[in-house]
Amino acid sequence: MTERRKRNILIWILALLVICTGCLVFYDVFFSRRPGNTQPEAPVQIPETGGQDRPAATDTEKEDIRIRWREYTVYDFDDLGFRFIIANVYIEAEGPTNLTLDHFRTEEGIVLNDTASYVDALEEKSLYLGRQNVSFSLISVEPSYTAVIFIPVKDAERTSLTVSCDIGSTRDMKFQLVNAQGKREQLEYHADDVITDGDTYMMRVSAAYDITGQPLYRTVNGTDTDYPLASTTKVYAFKVEAVSLWGDEVVIESAEYIPSTTGEVFTALSSDIHSLKYDNILGRSVTENDMGYLFFYAYDPDDHPVTYHGVLKLKVRGSQRSISINVDLN
Repeated sequence: MTERRKRNILIWILALLVICTGCLVFYDVFFSRRPGNTQPEAPVQIPETGGQDRPAATDTEKEDIRIRWREYTVYDFDDLGFRFIIANVYIEAEGPTNLTLDHFRTEEGIVLNDTASYVDALEEKSLYLGRQNVSFSLISVEPSYTAVIFIPVKDAERTSLTVSCDIGSTRDMKFQLVNAQGKREQLEYHADDVITDGDTYMMRVSAAYDITGQPLYRTVNGTDTDYPLASTTKVYAFKVEAVSLWGDEVVIESAEYIPSTTGEVFTALSSDIHSLKYDNILGRSVTENDMGYLFFYAYDPDDHPVTYHGVLKLKVRGSQRSISINVDLN
């Protein structure tokens, strides 16, 4: 084989490598970020420890912070007056970060730390951004991590939306809006889902256990006394795991269970009621991590059945409305 032929073959090989690399880059830029092309991620987990020290506010002028846009999903529901995007962003820093979302602004003038009215509109319909682990600030003790952010879109006719960020050399991101693949069920809570407000806490609620027949007690001035119930009463307990992410006080103020078939409202037993096996978490202050139960009963299950399917409503102190969780009875 002549030297010229060898050189030509080498040139062709290098050209093919360049073409393949260019194709991969083109796919990553123009396709991997399109809605619906996201890869399944590991389920969100509740931290094993809570009450961590919240990092100090990050000085974006002094610290080297790199932010890269990743996958996103567009949502478009007929009963809302707006569309929205849930997007992943990857943050790299030299240490822990505490960043507010006022560094992000859409071309419609929406600053991403000023979206409360949109969040309220979703929660009025029992749609929760926490179901997708959306954060309303970028806080982490890790130097690199992925966060999920919420981006409202006002103009119903818009086909794309650009979001800018004033941190470092972060590039503007242009989101394509024509292919809305987000589903309502992706924003609805069910038993064993991780529940979060995107800032201060995470919780998990299990399906209910039938604990009928186990004795209950009321604590009065530190002393337990029997809490008798009628022989026809059915008693259920929902297990709740709760973590305060940064030491903020988290309190479940009230809870209700509403069967899907009757609409009757069952109110949780007061915080002074418990069993030997199950502690009551209602009204308890959580500043790290804790586990407890919510108790419900029906005096006459034949006339007032607590059906298998229903909705558990939790009111967390400081929130404007209750959280709705689709749960079953075991």
